[in-house]
Amino acid sequence: MANPIIFGLVRFLHDLFTVIWIGGLVSMSLVIIPTLRKKVEQNMEREQLMGSMKKKLSILVYISIVGLIITGILLSKRAPDYTRPFGFNNTYSILVSVKHLLMIPMVIIAIGKSLILDRLANQTETLKKIRVLLIFVNLVLGIAVLGLSGFSAAIASAPPVPP
Repeated sequence: MANPIIFGLVRFLHDLFTVIWIGGLVSMSLVIIPTLRKKVEQNMEREQLMGSMKKKLSILVYISIVGLIITGILLSKRAPDYTRPFGFNNTYSILVSVKHLLMIPMVIIAIGKSLILDRLANQTETLKKIRVLLIFVNLVLGIAVLGLSGFSAAIASAPPVPP
């Protein structure tokens, strides 16, 4: 990926997919769910609104997951300190590997929640609370991933340390 235009486009797409996924989690956790709980009295209406939003957001999340995998692979080929997937050879690789380890439960939660939990016919109050809790868990994991991304980018762009 020697061409800076291609690298810039891949970096842009990677950042965009991240914003869509993590931004969706922030919006759901801190704005949409609390607002619907306070403002929409009728449980059925609230559930219909949430269901409609979840369907649209799920599509964006699936696209983002695939996009992040593809762009992440392309970006890793350009990083000189990147050795291999889940490599712990240097600080950069450790940060990226931990980031990827956190991404695994995020993907499992996102897919499992939308394909299994959200589709169960008997939506008990306990199940509804678990679904909301999983959104918050993914938000916390997402924030940790963003932090690790920031530190790994800082290390990758730091000037070499003189001997």
